[in-house]
Amino acid sequence: MAAASCTSSPPTPPAKTERVAPQQVAVPPVVAYATPDAVRVLRGAAAVADIALAENENVVDAEWVPGGSRVVVATSTRLVSIDTATGATATAPCECSHLAVADGKVYSIDGYSPKEMAVHDVTTLRAEEAVRPDLAGGKGLLGIDGAGDRLVMFRITEDGARPLTDVVVFQPATGTSTTVGNTGHLGTPSGGAYTPRGWRDAPGYAYLASGSTGAQTGTASVVWFDPTSPAPQVVTTDRRLREQTPDVPDESWNSAREHLWWASDGTIRTTAWTWKCEQADPLEQPRCTDLVPHQQWRHDGVDWTRTDDRDLASVRELGDGTSVELSRDKDLSLVNGGTRTPVATDVDRVWTPALPAVPVEQGDQALAERFAPEVWLHQDEKNFPVDAGEFVRRSTLRFDHGPPCGDPRLVAERADPVKLGRGEHTSPALRRNQRDCSPSDEPVVFRSDLAAEDGSGKGFLLDLDDDARDGDKPVDGTVTAPVYWEYLPGQRPGVGAYVYWFLYAYNDFLNNHEADWERVAVQVDGDRPVAVAFSKHEVPPCQITWERLDTEGDHPVTFSASGSHASYGFAGEFSRADGKQVGTDKTARNTRWQTWTDVRALRDQPWYGYRGLWGDTALIDVNSGIVGPYPKRDMSTLLTTSQCTEQVGRVPTGWLGAWKAGRVQDPMAAQDPRAKDYTAEISLEQGQFGEQVGTATYGGLGCVGVLTLERGTQEAIVLREAREPDPASPNQQCRTAGHTTIKQTATGLSYSFVPDRRPGPITADLTR
Repeated sequence: MAAASCTSSPPTPPAKTERVAPQQVAVPPVVAYATPDAVRVLRGAAAVADIALAENENVVDAEWVPGGSRVVVATSTRLVSIDTATGATATAPCECSHLAVADGKVYSIDGYSPKEMAVHDVTTLRAEEAVRPDLAGGKGLLGIDGAGDRLVMFRITEDGARPLTDVVVFQPATGTSTTVGNTGHLGTPSGGAYTPRGWRDAPGYAYLASGSTGAQTGTASVVWFDPTSPAPQVVTTDRRLREQTPDVPDESWNSAREHLWWASDGTIRTTAWTWKCEQADPLEQPRCTDLVPHQQWRHDGVDWTRTDDRDLASVRELGDGTSVELSRDKDLSLVNGGTRTPVATDVDRVWTPALPAVPVEQGDQALAERFAPEVWLHQDEKNFPVDAGEFVRRSTLRFDHGPPCGDPRLVAERADPVKLGRGEHTSPALRRNQRDCSPSDEPVVFRSDLAAEDGSGKGFLLDLDDDARDGDKPVDGTVTAPVYWEYLPGQRPGVGAYVYWFLYAYNDFLNNHEADWERVAVQVDGDRPVAVAFSKHEVPPCQITWERLDTEGDHPVTFSASGSHASYGFAGEFSRADGKQVGTDKTARNTRWQTWTDVRALRDQPWYGYRGLWGDTALIDVNSGIVGPYPKRDMSTLLTTSQCTEQVGRVPTGWLGAWKAGRVQDPMAAQDPRAKDYTAEISLEQGQFGEQVGTATYGGLGCVGVLTLERGTQEAIVLREAREPDPASPNQQCRTAGHTTIKQTATGLSYSFVPDRRPGPITADLTR
């Protein structure tokens, strides 16, 4: 059960190399495989160990020391420990049925239902004192596996054609055990795999469970858990596989999985396929055919995704751009970039160590504080931001199983932030199909760090105390609640976004509900801010470039709409029609929130990981609580370059200063028939809507203009221009007004003035 294995003559030396685009590997990766005659270990394409098998000897199991420096192989007669750098081996007799490596020791069991484990030193295989774990009334062990410094034991609780087992984490150093679940109806466990660092930057152990729901139907589940946490195991479903063949009736549909392993991105990988069986004559064997071929799938802690749809037995990444591929014909190949090198034929199994997880850009606390926004709240705001930890502590935790089970059931009178984030707040599955809503003894247990699926209502919810809905009231006119940040990596290192999450205790716009998580993202290139992305209600996020925003130092100024808390880049009133509600968002400079005074890393919060609702439920969904931030939540749309279409209340920084037009195009001579051609000098400065932001002087025409900012977009600003006679050279026909639009061009700016009562437009090209 221990290491992930692939299933198929003696090792065949490389026969030929198909060369397309060679790529050098800095540190050759390691892989082990078995044929009917031998076990071989490769480092890169070089064989470092070749263990011949006797005529009646077969490979039972294999497992890696973390990091891949050593692999231990169990056969039907012996243990072999192999140094993957030198090829040195140690051997000890063993009639093993299962093998586990943990904390420098090799543990093995022999036969069915043993009550003790043999122990050997992992390097020398010197025998040590056997271990008899507490079976807690169990009949014995079905299998064991290694998980870092712990063991995973499958403890038999009920004998039969398919034994039922508890899944137990055992710590050899202390002798303590923690039961994290059971196999129940899932089937027989096999193919376990461990990684010291999974998708949550925590250890992960996964195993396959193969069962059946009838004479001609089979199911395959992947189950995982953190062996260092008491949180229960997670049973993933075949929903994604089932969606690929919706027209096949359930009684004919089957699924299967094998070749389980952990990739460098911290995800579980496996081969999965489906088939159906049909029986025309009850006296004949059923005819079974594949529906979906053997494909490669990954689970990232949220859902299953297909990664490779070729019909292969397995594809394993080895690191440094290298992988191995096992064909359905049992041919093994080493692939490096465009180079494919045949390795062996008739390969029964392949073992690869869990890859060291590739670090993900985490962002920087100092930069997060530097770019944290200044938020202004409206004078009518009644429900203020709140500390998320305090929100949790002032909430009752419930679980909504959905109809017909009635009101959400109590999980905890007071939610514990640590248990909430680690998935240690749980709720049992109910026998909803029997309509009695009593707790089920099935292995499905809902955890607070996972989304509840498969008809389980709305799942977990935090029911906030009613007297806490006003949040943290301002002190001396200033909001003091914390803001939470996470870093969103872009397409290349250093390019990404700092996402700032704000939690308001209550939303009382058109759809009242407890909790209101809002966010903005400061897009950066290295340590330089380039834009701010605003996440809108039910519409895609949009971006406002940095020079068009008002700033307080390196802090962008944003505005929180009264009641709805939607974020905007400027003050004003904005109509909205987001598909669920229609109304007007109002923003104003009234209550200040300098978020950089308390900026907290989201990933460090104890409640981070919670996947349920923040807030109580209601009959209407828009009046229920909402989902907050959690690991793996897709924030990629906040890297948008799509520009906001609402008004942008700022003159771009690069447009400030003096501009000149050598010739103004005034074909209608609207100002003065005697002045067909004249010059212009435009001066722009910073200001708010309704404020003067510039002046214009028209040489040869005898006019001067005052420019007031009226509205703006990402592409242009629109100014109200009022012209008066120039005191130095008055022209009485200058008494007019209109709108001037200024835009960016390749050589400078463009100017277009449309008078209110006279023909236009009057245009010019402006340069420095």
